[in-house]
Amino acid sequence: MAAARPAPPRMFRRFAAAARLTRAPRAILGASDPERLINLGRLVTALFAVLAIYLDPTQPSNLLGESEMVLNAYVLFSVVMVLIPVRRSFDDKVHIIIHGVDVLVLGSLSLMTNELTSPFFAFLPFILLATTMRWGMVGAFLGAMVLEAVLIVVAWPDLEDGESELNVLIMRSAYFLVAAAMLGYFGASRDASRRRLARLADWPSDAVEGTRDRWLNSLLNHAAAVLGDPRLVVVWEDEERGTSMLAHWESGRLDVSRIDPSDAWLTETGAHGLLRSRRDMANGQDSPLLQQSGALRHLSRQRTRCIYSKPFSGIRYQGRLFVLDPDCSSEEGDSLTEIIAVRIGSELERLALMEQMAESARAEERVRLARDLHDSILQDMTAAGLQLKAATASMPESLRPSLRAISALIVDQQRRIRLFVENFRPSSSSSDVALSALLADQANWLRERWRCEVVARVETQGIRIPEPLSSEISHLVAEATANAVRHGGASRVELTARRLHDRLEMEIEDNGRGLDPPHRGSFRPTSLTNRVQDLGGNLSVLRHNPGVSLRIELPI
Repeated sequence: MAAARPAPPRMFRRFAAAARLTRAPRAILGASDPERLINLGRLVTALFAVLAIYLDPTQPSNLLGESEMVLNAYVLFSVVMVLIPVRRSFDDKVHIIIHGVDVLVLGSLSLMTNELTSPFFAFLPFILLATTMRWGMVGAFLGAMVLEAVLIVVAWPDLEDGESELNVLIMRSAYFLVAAAMLGYFGASRDASRRRLARLADWPSDAVEGTRDRWLNSLLNHAAAVLGDPRLVVVWEDEERGTSMLAHWESGRLDVSRIDPSDAWLTETGAHGLLRSRRDMANGQDSPLLQQSGALRHLSRQRTRCIYSKPFSGIRYQGRLFVLDPDCSSEEGDSLTEIIAVRIGSELERLALMEQMAESARAEERVRLARDLHDSILQDMTAAGLQLKAATASMPESLRPSLRAISALIVDQQRRIRLFVENFRPSSSSSDVALSALLADQANWLRERWRCEVVARVETQGIRIPEPLSSEISHLVAEATANAVRHGGASRVELTARRLHDRLEMEIEDNGRGLDPPHRGSFRPTSLTNRVQDLGGNLSVLRHNPGVSLRIELPI
């Protein structure tokens, strides 16, 4: 039986209740127009000042009538700004004039009413808040300088009349400076967040071009530039194929490797446990996830300050993004990690959909090609075979063996074309083909076709492949053998096939002349390479001389 989860402490329950109570005000303020909020703040400030003088007409004691006139004019100005706001951008410089009116009115009221001890000093922070909302850290700095100048102007008569209140001046100056510093921090943080989000929204438009690794590298490069060049780890599972992959990005370099499928990294606790625990970091030990990837083992030798991780899930893929040591605040790191994780998940789904659409288009083109082959070339070859058979009957006996060999070659080519046509016709069901039987038949045909020794071995028994893939493998083996005989002068070709997890590995070796030294480094057979890449596989050259050795890996 699972252990019962302990009840949260009373303090946390109170915090949760407070968060629920403030949810509605946060939503209202978050959806408010900042220009309207400043104008309403100005009006509320002026109305409270009028209310205070009305309830206590003894304050201010100096120039009460003049103060009321200035205050009434300020109320009228505030009402006009609410009803007819300035139709400019929020941070336009024209607002400097409007806030200049605020400074002039509130500074004049403070100067006319008891100077440093004026009750109107309580409304001066409105100017600092408004300038910070408009211009961020720059607004906080300029607002603080203006308020310090107002303090000096208001305090100057007080310093000259011999009854100096220097302590009040110092305390009010310190208050404005500290408030400006703190508001400036929030303004700078807001500006930085805005720039980060703007950069994050500008995802690379060529992310879906090229291979999957190139696409992933482009996305992670962009994400790292936004997060301050951290280390990034992406783990995802292809539910359709049942495979799991791990990608590690650091300093512009991407390493992608296959890992054992696991559901542990789908949960928050399991994810951090699989990647790294702080105890493992202190002891220099590798976690189970790191042990499966050689590209990540060096993380055990690096100190990690913080790790953020967020999951993503779609129709076909589910996974998790890890961000190690980003250059941002904790709140930003958590939110940006979630945004990037969702983007990676959606891009994985989009890439898979584009691959399916491309495969469907290729299948339709192959069906059309198969129909054309059946209606033209296959019928022409049948007619040529019949004419050759009729001609053989009228030829001398000494020429008949050569003609029969040519006729047999035409018949075999007809069989291969017919098999190709049948494989690419729409069908409601498809059967698998034994790889050993396929390669044995192919070796026999190639032996007769090129008059050379062709040996095929299957190290993993019982491999069965779909019929469409069997046709592609036949073409690959035939083309590799033709290249070895025609270009390399080979007399022997060896084909070895084995299964590695969900991939088929084939090695094709010949005893030909091999390649000349200038062509070794850049040699990759173009046609074979394109065929293999279309099938989602990889082709590599293992040996250039003597002979050529190729390795072909295909997903099955």
